[in-house]
Amino acid sequence: MTAEVKILVEGCTNADSVEETGEEKTRPTITLVRDKNLVMVVDPGVLENQKVLVDALAKENLAVKDVNFVFITHSHIDHYRNAGMFPDAKIIEYFGIWEKLTVKNWAEDFTENIKIIHTPGHDVSAISLLVKTDNGVVAICGDVFWKENYPQNPHDDAFASNPERLRESREAVLKMADFVIPGHGPMYKNDRNAVRTEEEQPKPAVKVTVTCKKCGRQMIQHDKCQCRPYLCFRCCECGMDCDACSCSHKK
Repeated sequence: MTAEVKILVEGCTNADSVEETGEEKTRPTITLVRDKNLVMVVDPGVLENQKVLVDALAKENLAVKDVNFVFITHSHIDHYRNAGMFPDAKIIEYFGIWEKLTVKNWAEDFTENIKIIHTPGHDVSAISLLVKTDNGVVAICGDVFWKENYPQNPHDDAFASNPERLRESREAVLKMADFVIPGHGPMYKNDRNAVRTEEEQPKPAVKVTVTCKKCGRQMIQHDKCQCRPYLCFRCCECGMDCDACSCSHKK
């Protein structure tokens, strides 16, 4: 018997065109995974209001209290803002499985039908689910991809902490998945046998600018805090004891 995957709330983002629109709006794709007695919500992030998610669960004959696991693909707040809606659920994130005040390591083979893999690059804390369903393996991978095959070049992900590791994570996901649920869009089919065109081949790094969310400065890749790529190194909020931080410290 395999697991079931259903998109509860389809995500969206205009982060790729915010310079034209002038206002960034984003919502993650929120997914339901069911496997025997497991009822899991993936990435309960920012929403217009929590009723959107409550109503989506109701359409699946579920209430908030029925959810026993919440899975966070990575530690960007747009993906986990509403995790507190499920106070009795265990939380799975990069550092472990949290239950009340306790935490323990997660196993890669989480169930017979669910595998958890580390997929860094967009964020150092990124993890993805590979779920075996009747129709094939579904990868629920957060912002490994924002939308279908987008950004095509990992260096065009302005929020990526490490574009080369992101490329490796994408290749790992695409080797194993028949379908992909990206961070901010609908599920799409992955052709594992597809041959890359010349345009899809890895490209050299390009200078991508993004605005620091705190001070408003324009940043290129080496100006960003590795842990909080939406901040520049001057506005870094990491402590001196952060092993991952690239700000050394605030230069």
